[in-house]
Parts: sequence; C-alpha cells; structure tokens
Amino acid sequence: MKKSFLILMLVCFTATYLSAKDVNHVDTSKIYSVKLANTDLKNGSVKFLIRGGIVSIYVKGQELFEKKYAVDYYDFGCIMHANISIEDYNKVVASFMDRKYGRGWRKEVRKDIQGI
Repeated sequence: MKKSFLILMLVCFTATYLSAKDVNHVDTSKIYSVKLANTDLKNGSVKFLIRGGIVSIYVKGQELFEKKYAVDYYDFGCIMHANISIEDYNKVVASFMDRKYGRGWRKEVRKDIQGI
C-alpha cells in the first residue's frame, strides 16, 4: 500500500513538473528605468544617460547641444547601477525630445547615446 502510494505521488509530481509552463519573467530594470525617466522629466530633469568608463568622454560641442535643448549628459563612469537600463531610460527621453523639438535634434546628439 505504501509503495503504490509513493509511486502515485511520484507520478503526480512528475506530471505536474512536465506540464508546467514557462514563467514570463518581468524585466524589473526596464520598468524601473521607464518610471525613473518619466519622474525625471516631470521634475524638469532632462538628461541622457551614458555608460562610461574609467575616464569620461567629452565630445566637442556637447555643451552647445545641452544648452540648446536644455538637456544634460549624465555619464555613470565605470560604476553602473544594476537596476537601471540605460537604453530604456534614454528611449523615454528621446520620445520626449521628439515631441518637444521634432526629430532634428537626433542629428546633433552625441553618437554614443544608447537607446535612441
């Protein structure tokens, strides 16, 4: 009796395991980054995030772009927060810029901005 019960339990657990569907994992960094970008825009803090290195890269004329479009470049350097997706954050900012200035700003923005 115990043996047949154990076999029945084993069959049930195996069947449950084999019929389980893949769980759709939520990308929390994307959700957080989109919320953060929208919050920053709402607070008037318009910026593009840059994944840098040990030394920040300066692009000649970037201050003209920053002044003209009231946007800042924020370089994380070599320390990047694990819960921020630069690409998703910058997509939200780029969409805001498109609505506010049209698509012409894209010709003037730094080429190393990810997500636009």
